Amino acid sequence: MINQRNSTFIKSISILTSGSIIAQMIIIISAPILTRLYSPEEIGAYTYIMSISHIFMAIINGRYDMSIVTEKDEKKVFALIKLSLIVSSILSILISFGYGVYFNFFSTKTLINNNIIIILFLIIFSYGLINVLNAYNNREKKYVLMSSLYIFRSATQNFGAIIFSILNIKVLGLLIPYTFGQFIGIKRQAKSLFTNFNEIKNIQAKDVLEVAILHKKQPIFSAPALFANSFSYASITIFIEMLFGMGVVGLYSVSLRVLGIPLSIISGNVSKVFYEDASREYNRTGQFFKSFKKTVIFLSILALPMVATMIYIVPPLVTLVFGDEWREAGKYIKILSPMFGVRFIVSSISVGLLVAQKQNYEFIIQILFIFISIITYIIANYLELEIIGYLSIISITFTIIYLFNFIIIYKISIKN
Repeated sequence: MINQRNSTFIKSISILTSGSIIAQMIIIISAPILTRLYSPEEIGAYTYIMSISHIFMAIINGRYDMSIVTEKDEKKVFALIKLSLIVSSILSILISFGYGVYFNFFSTKTLINNNIIIILFLIIFSYGLINVLNAYNNREKKYVLMSSLYIFRSATQNFGAIIFSILNIKVLGLLIPYTFGQFIGIKRQAKSLFTNFNEIKNIQAKDVLEVAILHKKQPIFSAPALFANSFSYASITIFIEMLFGMGVVGLYSVSLRVLGIPLSIISGNVSKVFYEDASREYNRTGQFFKSFKKTVIFLSILALPMVATMIYIVPPLVTLVFGDEWREAGKYIKILSPMFGVRFIVSSISVGLLVAQKQNYEFIIQILFIFISIITYIIANYLELEIIGYLSIISITFTIIYLFNFIIIYKISIKN
């Protein structure tokens, strides 16, 4: 039985990872072309907008989408789907309106206009749809479907940006293909739900309210915690723009793209499988240490050579791959590699706090990230640090917080 569960675990990861590998290969192929078609300032502005949208990517449904995976009652699952879609629609409108007011009346960024605000709304709204569909597909173990759509979306977004460069519409040449790509495959993902469309549509308000209260820890603890985590990383981009300008943001974005490859290929997919596997173990035994142990061992074996490669091999290749004006990004990669190595492991198992209903711990951890991000900005601004000094502080302090988070998840995994 145990061997069968381990085999299923590895198979699920392999399916998701294979799609991510292909998708990341598309990114790797297109990145050197994009860095020669778009300037650091244009890529910086694109990264700035994406950072803003990513703040809300995982929490746009109030995190009720996560409960779709673990809810035992199928009728409550449909109520959760309706609730998640309602929450995401309302928040998408409010968030986009808020940013529209900010950029029109308080911002001086010339590369951002009202057209981009409309795109920002569509991107955020798409996250709400995709989160719900991914959760339901995960519940049904439709990993092949999820994997294939990841490939198609990546191809549309990256190759589309190359094609749109001929129109010379600057930042929009990057944002329009990305937005279009987000909506590709929505119909395919929702196919299994269409048979239950009327049932979902006719769910009463009282039933929606019931599941909202039943899973209230998601918006009260999990959503703020994840928002804090997303904001802490997005704030780095925002603070870099404030301290060093949009061109440096572009350089930083390339380093993130390289460092994010292992996270996208492996860590994110392992997290999905770990969440499902740990949830079943927890429901059966009251703990999830076996799932925790095999996941950590699996990721640790991969993390060590990954970090070594990022420190010693990748930086000299940056100029060759991306072009001479991107040379500085190689230094950023070297500095941030240790932190990303630890993040590679911890981000995959952090959903263990959701499994054990310990979202309050998650919230505390993420508040630490925000606090450190703001303090680092203040220090860098006061001391007039260069970008290297700023990123060094971020790398060290964030690594310490990730290790602290790891210890907490380990202790929770063995409690019954």
